[in-house]
Amino acid sequence: MHAFFIGSLPEPGSLLSLDSGENAHLFRTLRARPGETIRLLDGRGGAGTAVIEPGQQIRLISCDRQQPPVPRFRLACAAPRRQKLDTLLKQAVETGAAAIDLIPCERSVAKPEGSDRWTALLKEGCKQSGNRFLPEITVRRNMTEFLTAAACPGTALYFGATDGNGTPVPPPDGTTEIVWIVGPEGGFSPGETEQLKAAGAVPLSLGPVIMRLETAAICGMAALRMLIR
Repeated sequence: MHAFFIGSLPEPGSLLSLDSGENAHLFRTLRARPGETIRLLDGRGGAGTAVIEPGQQIRLISCDRQQPPVPRFRLACAAPRRQKLDTLLKQAVETGAAAIDLIPCERSVAKPEGSDRWTALLKEGCKQSGNRFLPEITVRRNMTEFLTAAACPGTALYFGATDGNGTPVPPPDGTTEIVWIVGPEGGFSPGETEQLKAAGAVPLSLGPVIMRLETAAICGMAALRMLIR
């Protein structure tokens, strides 16, 4: 069943409208016909099923809402180059990231710049995976700004350890947010590593092999999810 985003879900039985892009995709690209059903997401936990009616009208059949999962997951990483970043954003949604922070690091090879394309990619990830929550994405000025915002009570910080000595440590009871922090291809600088440790971030090794930034980002998210199961 194809999924589409909508600003807000009406009451079941109501006719609804999609924005122009989603509407064109439904009726021009997919050539939806009366009687077909579609999935609707509002990005805030709401999801519904709707049916296509004659005259290219859409009627909501049913809907429900989920509460955000606890703990929530945040991915913080140096930005890879554009094409790899596009893929990373969609995969981050698939792993359940509720928030994404892009951090310019001392050894970064790419500078993150805001783009309307990012929102479209995140929505694609939600549609593909069924994730009901559209992540928020923030570009930080530097590591200091990020840690000032992220290091707070109830948050467990983990960062990629490249020396192979980071042993998985489950987050403490009562943790409400888990943050996975990944450096650029050249790794964090010694100064950034000290900043992370000073903020209480725990080193986590993903094994003896060297991973690309985007690979480490997704593998780390999966590994941390396994820690809390």
